[in-house]
Amino acid sequence: MNILVLTHSYPDFNHKWRGIFVQEQVIALSIKHDITVVYFKVDYSHFAPFSDYSFLKKQNGRVTEYEVTINKSFPVITQIKFLLNTYRFIKEKILNQTKIDIIHSHLSYPGGFLGAIIQEKRKIPNILTEHSRIKSYFRSWIHKKCVKYTLRKTNCVIAVSNALREEIISLCHRPVAVIHNIVDVEKFELVKSKPGAILNIGFLGGLKNYNKGLDLLLKSAALLETKDFFLHIGGNGILLDDFKKMAADLDIDSNCKFYGEISRNDIANFYSKLDLFVLPSRYETFGIVLIEAMACGIPVIATKCGGPQEIVTPSTGILIQKDNASELKTAIISISGNIGSYDKESIRNYAKENFGQKVFVERLSDLYDEILTKKSNA
Repeated sequence: MNILVLTHSYPDFNHKWRGIFVQEQVIALSIKHDITVVYFKVDYSHFAPFSDYSFLKKQNGRVTEYEVTINKSFPVITQIKFLLNTYRFIKEKILNQTKIDIIHSHLSYPGGFLGAIIQEKRKIPNILTEHSRIKSYFRSWIHKKCVKYTLRKTNCVIAVSNALREEIISLCHRPVAVIHNIVDVEKFELVKSKPGAILNIGFLGGLKNYNKGLDLLLKSAALLETKDFFLHIGGNGILLDDFKKMAADLDIDSNCKFYGEISRNDIANFYSKLDLFVLPSRYETFGIVLIEAMACGIPVIATKCGGPQEIVTPSTGILIQKDNASELKTAIISISGNIGSYDKESIRNYAKENFGQKVFVERLSDLYDEILTKKSNA
Protein backbone atom coordinates (compact mmCIF):
# COMPACT_ATOMS: atom_id res chain seq x y z
CA MET A 1 0.00 0.00 0.00
CA ASN A 2 1.23 3.52 -0.85
CA ILE A 3 0.75 5.96 2.05
CA LEU A 4 1.22 9.74 1.79
CA VAL A 5 2.09 11.27 5.18
CA LEU A 6 1.53 15.02 5.60
CA THR A 7 3.00 16.92 8.54
CA HIS A 8 4.50 20.25 9.52
CA SER A 9 6.21 18.62 12.52
CA TYR A 10 9.13 16.35 11.69
CA PRO A 11 12.82 16.13 12.68
CA ASP A 12 15.28 18.10 10.58
CA PHE A 13 18.81 19.44 10.95
CA ASN A 14 17.77 22.30 13.25
CA HIS A 15 15.02 20.51 15.21
CA LYS A 16 16.06 16.92 15.85
CA TRP A 17 13.27 16.27 18.36
CA ARG A 18 10.36 18.07 16.71
CA GLY A 19 7.83 15.57 15.38
CA ILE A 20 9.94 12.55 16.38
CA PHE A 21 6.67 10.75 17.19
CA VAL A 22 5.58 11.14 13.54
CA GLN A 23 8.90 9.86 12.22
CA GLU A 24 8.79 6.81 14.46
CA GLN A 25 5.30 5.96 13.24
CA VAL A 26 6.53 6.30 9.65
CA ILE A 27 9.48 3.99 10.27
CA ALA A 28 7.19 1.40 11.85
CA LEU A 29 4.66 1.56 9.00
CA SER A 30 7.43 1.15 6.40
CA ILE A 31 7.85 -2.42 7.61
CA LYS A 32 4.63 -3.19 5.72
CA HIS A 33 3.92 -0.21 3.43
CA ASP A 34 5.62 2.23 1.05
CA ILE A 35 5.59 5.68 2.66
CA THR A 36 6.00 9.13 1.12
CA VAL A 37 6.45 11.88 3.72
CA VAL A 38 5.85 15.54 2.89
CA TYR A 39 7.21 17.67 5.72
CA PHE A 40 6.50 21.34 5.01
CA LYS A 41 7.65 24.49 6.79
CA VAL A 42 8.03 28.26 6.49
CA ASP A 43 11.50 29.81 6.51
CA TYR A 44 10.75 32.91 8.58
CA SER A 45 14.39 34.06 8.35
CA HIS A 46 14.18 34.60 4.60
CA PHE A 47 11.73 37.24 3.33
CA ALA A 48 11.02 36.45 -0.31
CA PRO A 49 7.30 37.04 -0.96
CA PHE A 50 7.38 36.14 -4.66
CA SER A 51 9.63 33.10 -4.50
CA ASP A 52 8.55 29.56 -5.30
CA TYR A 53 8.81 26.60 -2.95
CA SER A 54 12.04 24.63 -2.64
CA PHE A 55 12.43 21.04 -1.55
CA LEU A 56 14.90 18.37 -0.54
CA LYS A 57 14.38 14.66 -1.16
CA LYS A 58 15.79 11.74 0.82
CA GLN A 59 15.26 8.01 0.37
CA ASN A 60 15.49 5.64 3.33
CA GLY A 61 14.40 2.11 2.47
CA ARG A 62 10.66 2.18 1.80
CA VAL A 63 10.38 5.77 3.05
CA THR A 64 10.70 8.73 0.69
CA GLU A 65 10.99 12.03 2.56
CA TYR A 66 10.37 15.46 1.03
CA GLU A 67 11.22 18.59 3.02
CA VAL A 68 9.30 21.46 1.41
CA THR A 69 10.22 25.04 2.33
CA ILE A 70 8.20 28.19 1.64
CA ASN A 71 9.83 31.56 2.27
CA LYS A 72 8.29 34.23 4.48
CA SER A 73 5.93 36.69 2.83
CA PHE A 74 3.69 39.51 4.09
CA PRO A 75 1.45 38.97 7.15
CA VAL A 76 -1.49 36.63 6.44
CA ILE A 77 -0.14 36.12 2.89
CA THR A 78 2.54 33.85 4.36
CA GLN A 79 -0.08 31.36 5.55
CA ILE A 80 -1.99 31.45 2.27
CA LYS A 81 1.21 30.99 0.30
CA PHE A 82 2.25 28.20 2.69
CA LEU A 83 -0.93 26.22 2.01
CA LEU A 84 -1.18 26.91 -1.72
CA ASN A 85 2.47 26.19 -2.53
CA THR A 86 2.51 23.03 -0.44
CA TYR A 87 -0.67 21.81 -2.13
CA ARG A 88 0.84 22.57 -5.56
CA PHE A 89 4.00 20.65 -4.67
CA ILE A 90 1.98 17.62 -3.52
CA LYS A 91 -0.12 17.69 -6.68
CA GLU A 92 2.77 18.19 -9.14
CA LYS A 93 5.49 16.05 -7.57
CA ILE A 94 3.47 13.24 -5.99
CA LEU A 95 -0.21 12.87 -6.89
CA ASN A 96 0.36 13.37 -10.64
CA GLN A 97 3.18 10.81 -10.65
CA THR A 98 2.30 8.18 -8.04
CA LYS A 99 -0.87 6.30 -7.12
CA ILE A 100 -1.56 7.07 -3.47
CA ASP A 101 -3.96 4.75 -1.63
CA ILE A 102 -4.27 6.59 1.69
CA ILE A 103 -3.34 10.04 2.97
CA HIS A 104 -2.29 10.00 6.62
CA SER A 105 -2.02 13.53 7.99
CA HIS A 106 -0.67 14.44 11.41
CA LEU A 107 -2.02 17.37 13.46
CA SER A 108 -5.25 19.10 12.46
CA TYR A 109 -3.61 22.22 11.07
CA PRO A 110 -2.02 22.56 8.61
CA GLY A 111 -1.38 18.88 7.75
CA GLY A 112 -4.90 17.66 8.47
CA PHE A 113 -6.45 20.62 6.64
CA LEU A 114 -4.38 19.95 3.52
CA GLY A 115 -5.22 16.26 3.72
CA ALA A 116 -8.94 17.06 3.90
CA ILE A 117 -8.68 19.39 0.88
CA ILE A 118 -6.86 16.73 -1.16
CA GLN A 119 -9.44 14.16 -0.10
CA GLU A 120 -12.21 16.39 -1.44
CA LYS A 121 -10.45 17.15 -4.72
CA ARG A 122 -8.79 13.80 -5.49
CA LYS A 123 -11.12 11.37 -3.67
CA ILE A 124 -8.22 9.81 -1.74
CA PRO A 125 -9.21 8.91 1.85
CA ASN A 126 -7.52 11.09 4.46
CA ILE A 127 -6.82 9.82 7.97
CA LEU A 128 -5.93 12.38 10.62
CA THR A 129 -3.91 11.51 13.71
CA GLU A 130 -4.18 14.24 16.32
CA HIS A 131 -1.42 14.54 18.94
CA SER A 132 -2.18 17.95 20.48
CA ARG A 133 -4.94 19.80 22.27
CA ILE A 134 -7.36 21.00 19.59
CA LYS A 135 -7.89 24.44 21.10
CA SER A 136 -4.17 25.15 20.83
CA TYR A 137 -4.77 25.68 17.09
CA PHE A 138 -7.41 28.38 17.63
CA ARG A 139 -5.09 31.34 17.12
CA SER A 140 -7.76 33.13 15.06
CA TRP A 141 -11.30 32.51 13.82
CA ILE A 142 -9.85 31.42 10.46
CA HIS A 143 -7.66 28.76 12.11
CA LYS A 144 -10.66 27.61 14.12
CA LYS A 145 -12.76 27.23 10.97
CA CYS A 146 -9.96 25.34 9.19
CA VAL A 147 -9.60 22.91 12.10
CA LYS A 148 -13.34 22.31 12.40
CA TYR A 149 -13.54 21.75 8.64
CA THR A 150 -10.75 19.17 8.96
CA LEU A 151 -12.45 17.33 11.81
CA ARG A 152 -15.78 17.23 9.95
CA LYS A 153 -14.55 16.29 6.48
CA THR A 154 -11.60 13.96 7.01
CA ASN A 155 -12.42 10.30 6.44
CA CYS A 156 -11.21 9.08 9.83
CA VAL A 157 -9.93 10.79 12.98
CA ILE A 158 -7.48 9.13 15.37
CA ALA A 159 -6.53 10.43 18.81
CA VAL A 160 -3.41 9.24 20.65
CA SER A 161 -5.30 8.92 23.95
CA ASN A 162 -8.85 8.64 25.26
CA ALA A 163 -8.53 12.01 26.99
CA LEU A 164 -7.77 13.66 23.65
CA ARG A 165 -10.53 11.63 21.99
CA GLU A 166 -13.12 13.13 24.34
CA GLU A 167 -11.91 16.66 23.56
CA ILE A 168 -12.18 16.04 19.81
CA ILE A 169 -15.65 14.51 20.07
CA SER A 170 -16.86 17.56 22.00
CA LEU A 171 -15.96 19.71 18.98
CA CYS A 172 -16.96 17.56 16.01
CA HIS A 173 -19.49 15.04 17.40
CA ARG A 174 -18.26 12.10 15.35
CA PRO A 175 -16.59 8.75 16.07
CA VAL A 176 -12.89 9.04 16.94
CA ALA A 177 -10.56 6.04 17.11
CA VAL A 178 -7.75 5.76 19.65
CA ILE A 179 -4.36 4.43 18.55
CA HIS A 180 -1.53 5.21 20.95
CA ASN A 181 1.86 6.51 19.95
CA ILE A 182 4.65 3.95 19.76
CA VAL A 183 8.15 3.36 21.03
CA ASP A 184 10.71 1.13 19.36
CA VAL A 185 11.43 -0.90 22.47
CA GLU A 186 14.40 -2.60 20.82
CA LYS A 187 16.31 0.70 20.91
CA PHE A 188 16.35 0.53 24.71
CA GLU A 189 18.11 -1.94 26.96
CA LEU A 190 16.95 -3.30 30.27
CA VAL A 191 18.61 -1.30 33.05
CA LYS A 192 20.28 -3.54 35.59
CA SER A 193 19.65 -2.96 39.27
CA LYS A 194 22.31 -0.72 40.79
CA PRO A 195 23.08 -1.39 44.45
CA GLY A 196 23.74 1.79 46.37
CA ALA A 197 22.29 4.32 48.75
CA ILE A 198 21.58 6.98 46.13
CA LEU A 199 18.22 7.04 44.31
CA ASN A 200 18.75 8.21 40.72
CA ILE A 201 15.66 10.06 39.54
CA GLY A 202 15.21 11.07 35.90
CA PHE A 203 13.25 13.79 34.13
CA LEU A 204 13.15 14.45 30.39
CA GLY A 205 11.12 17.15 28.66
CA GLY A 206 11.04 20.54 27.01
CA LEU A 207 11.81 23.52 29.24
CA LYS A 208 10.17 26.30 27.24
CA ASN A 209 7.32 26.57 29.78
CA TYR A 210 6.14 25.02 33.06
CA ASN A 211 3.85 22.39 31.56
CA LYS A 212 6.21 19.45 32.12
CA GLY A 213 6.25 20.20 35.85
CA LEU A 214 9.99 20.28 36.51
CA ASP A 215 9.32 23.00 39.09
CA LEU A 216 7.09 20.53 40.95
CA LEU A 217 9.78 17.84 40.89
CA LEU A 218 12.41 20.24 42.25
CA LYS A 219 10.11 21.37 45.07
CA SER A 220 9.25 17.76 45.92
CA ALA A 221 12.90 16.74 45.99
CA ALA A 222 13.64 19.61 48.36
CA LEU A 223 10.97 18.23 50.73
CA LEU A 224 12.71 14.87 51.06
CA GLU A 225 14.10 14.38 54.55
CA THR A 226 17.40 12.99 53.27
CA LYS A 227 19.61 14.03 50.38
CA ASP A 228 20.16 10.44 49.23
CA PHE A 229 18.92 11.21 45.72
CA PHE A 230 20.28 12.61 42.49
CA LEU A 231 18.16 14.28 39.81
CA HIS A 232 19.16 13.67 36.17
CA ILE A 233 17.40 16.41 34.21
CA GLY A 234 17.32 16.25 30.41
CA GLY A 235 15.83 18.89 28.15
CA ASN A 236 16.38 22.39 26.87
CA GLY A 237 14.38 25.60 26.56
CA ILE A 238 14.21 29.26 27.51
CA LEU A 239 13.52 28.40 31.18
CA LEU A 240 16.61 26.21 31.66
CA ASP A 241 18.48 28.87 33.63
CA ASP A 242 15.38 29.60 35.72
CA PHE A 243 15.16 25.94 36.74
CA LYS A 244 18.87 25.89 37.58
CA LYS A 245 18.34 28.93 39.80
CA MET A 246 15.33 27.26 41.42
CA ALA A 247 17.44 24.21 42.27
CA ALA A 248 20.06 26.50 43.85
CA ASP A 249 17.43 28.46 45.79
CA LEU A 250 16.03 25.17 47.13
CA ASP A 251 19.58 24.12 48.12
CA ILE A 252 19.50 20.96 45.99
CA ASP A 253 21.71 22.11 43.09
CA SER A 254 24.46 19.72 44.24
CA ASN A 255 21.92 16.92 43.85
CA CYS A 256 21.06 17.87 40.26
CA LYS A 257 22.66 17.55 36.86
CA PHE A 258 21.17 19.48 33.95
CA TYR A 259 22.13 17.72 30.72
CA GLY A 260 20.50 20.14 28.27
CA GLU A 261 19.17 18.68 25.04
CA ILE A 262 19.89 14.98 24.72
CA SER A 263 20.45 13.62 21.23
CA ARG A 264 18.44 10.66 20.00
CA ASN A 265 21.61 8.56 19.97
CA ASP A 266 22.28 9.29 23.66
CA ILE A 267 18.80 8.88 25.06
CA ALA A 268 19.16 5.17 25.91
CA ASN A 269 22.35 6.01 27.81
CA PHE A 270 20.45 8.70 29.73
CA TYR A 271 17.84 6.20 30.93
CA SER A 272 20.56 3.70 31.86
CA LYS A 273 21.55 5.94 34.80
CA LEU A 274 18.11 5.88 36.41
CA ASP A 275 16.27 3.98 39.13
CA LEU A 276 13.06 5.99 38.76
CA PHE A 277 11.56 8.27 36.09
CA VAL A 278 9.21 11.17 36.91
CA LEU A 279 6.94 13.14 34.56
CA PRO A 280 4.88 15.57 36.70
CA SER A 281 3.17 17.31 33.76
CA ARG A 282 0.20 19.61 33.98
CA TYR A 283 -1.16 18.32 30.66
CA GLU A 284 -0.14 15.48 28.34
CA THR A 285 -2.02 14.09 25.37
CA PHE A 286 0.16 10.98 25.70
CA GLY A 287 3.63 10.70 27.31
CA ILE A 288 6.17 8.85 25.15
CA VAL A 289 9.01 9.35 27.65
CA LEU A 290 7.10 7.21 30.16
CA ILE A 291 7.10 4.30 27.71
CA GLU A 292 10.77 4.82 26.90
CA ALA A 293 11.58 4.55 30.60
CA MET A 294 9.41 1.45 30.90
CA ALA A 295 11.20 -0.07 27.90
CA CYS A 296 14.29 0.05 30.12
CA GLY A 297 12.39 -1.61 32.99
CA ILE A 298 12.30 1.61 35.04
CA PRO A 299 9.27 2.33 37.28
CA VAL A 300 7.66 5.72 36.73
CA ILE A 301 5.68 8.43 38.49
CA ALA A 302 3.29 10.58 36.44
CA THR A 303 0.41 12.94 37.02
CA LYS A 304 -3.23 12.38 36.13
CA CYS A 305 -3.15 14.92 33.34
CA GLY A 306 -4.55 13.10 30.30
CA GLY A 307 -2.42 10.53 28.52
CA PRO A 308 -0.49 9.06 31.47
CA GLN A 309 -3.62 7.44 32.91
CA GLU A 310 -3.59 5.12 29.87
CA ILE A 311 0.08 4.25 30.31
CA VAL A 312 0.91 3.88 34.01
CA THR A 313 -0.38 0.85 35.95
CA PRO A 314 0.20 -0.21 39.59
CA SER A 315 2.83 -2.69 38.39
CA THR A 316 4.74 -0.05 36.42
CA GLY A 317 4.57 2.94 38.76
CA ILE A 318 2.36 5.48 40.53
CA LEU A 319 -0.14 8.08 39.30
CA ILE A 320 -0.60 11.25 41.38
CA GLN A 321 -2.67 14.42 41.20
CA LYS A 322 -1.36 17.46 39.33
CA ASP A 323 0.43 20.29 41.13
CA ASN A 324 0.85 18.42 44.39
CA ALA A 325 4.47 18.50 45.57
CA SER A 326 3.64 16.69 48.81
CA GLU A 327 1.98 13.78 46.98
CA LEU A 328 4.91 13.56 44.57
CA LYS A 329 7.31 13.42 47.51
CA THR A 330 5.28 10.59 49.05
CA ALA A 331 5.29 8.69 45.74
CA ILE A 332 9.08 9.04 45.43
CA ILE A 333 9.53 7.70 48.97
CA SER A 334 7.11 4.84 48.26
CA ILE A 335 8.93 3.66 45.13
CA SER A 336 12.33 4.18 46.74
CA GLY A 337 11.35 1.96 49.64
CA ASN A 338 9.88 -0.71 47.38
CA ILE A 339 12.14 -0.50 44.34
CA GLY A 340 12.87 -4.23 44.47
CA SER A 341 9.18 -5.10 44.13
CA TYR A 342 9.05 -3.67 40.60
CA ASP A 343 9.84 -6.43 38.09
CA LYS A 344 12.00 -4.87 35.39
CA GLU A 345 11.32 -7.61 32.82
CA SER A 346 7.57 -7.29 33.36
CA ILE A 347 7.69 -3.50 32.97
CA ARG A 348 9.61 -3.83 29.71
CA ASN A 349 7.26 -6.52 28.39
CA TYR A 350 4.26 -4.34 29.24
CA ALA A 351 5.74 -1.49 27.17
CA LYS A 352 6.48 -3.80 24.24
CA GLU A 353 3.12 -5.57 24.19
CA ASN A 354 1.03 -2.40 24.49
CA PHE A 355 3.09 0.31 22.78
CA GLY A 356 5.56 -1.53 20.55
CA GLN A 357 5.81 -1.42 16.75
CA LYS A 358 4.02 -4.70 16.07
CA VAL A 359 0.70 -3.85 17.72
CA PHE A 360 0.74 -0.33 16.22
CA VAL A 361 1.36 -1.49 12.65
CA GLU A 362 -1.31 -4.18 12.90
CA ARG A 363 -3.96 -1.79 14.23
CA LEU A 364 -3.27 0.95 11.70
CA SER A 365 -2.97 -1.47 8.75
CA ASP A 366 -6.35 -2.97 9.69
CA LEU A 367 -7.83 0.53 9.72
CA TYR A 368 -6.33 1.29 6.28
CA ASP A 369 -7.82 -1.94 4.88
CA GLU A 370 -11.22 -1.17 6.38
CA ILE A 371 -11.30 2.32 4.86
CA LEU A 372 -10.24 1.13 1.40
CA THR A 373 -12.78 -1.70 1.50
CA LYS A 374 -15.57 0.78 2.28
CA LYS A 375 -14.36 3.02 -0.54
CA SER A 376 -14.36 0.18 -3.10
CA ASN A 377 -17.85 -0.91 -2.02
CA ALA A 378 -19.29 2.61 -2.10
